[in-house]
Amino acid sequence: MGRMQKILDKMPKEFVDDGCSNAPDKIFGYDLSGACRVHDWRYCTRCHEPGTMSLEAQKAADRELRNNLSGLLPWRWRWLKWIYYVAVWRYGGFGSWDSCGLGAGQTCRHEMPPQQWMLDLGF
Repeated sequence: MGRMQKILDKMPKEFVDDGCSNAPDKIFGYDLSGACRVHDWRYCTRCHEPGTMSLEAQKAADRELRNNLSGLLPWRWRWLKWIYYVAVWRYGGFGSWDSCGLGAGQTCRHEMPPQQWMLDLGF
């Protein structure tokens, strides 16, 4: 089982993602939605412990997206990972990193409730 699949298996079933944002979830018959789901997971404040939503973590999530896309595409189409990376960052990423705090409401856009640490800290 690959690293991406292990992460997907650990996610709560109620987690809602928007796929590859404004880019297609499938291209040339290859399903890229798993890579985009993991990326959405990494961007959701409510899915991680306090203090982990750093700039380094964001860069790591973006690198992970590129790596996961490469793993889903045959070598001749791997250049597409750069287009997806730019599209997801440009059209889906602005303002979405670490944006699921208490201000997002009872559930955030991923349908996740606030974690107890958020409530305790008044985050």
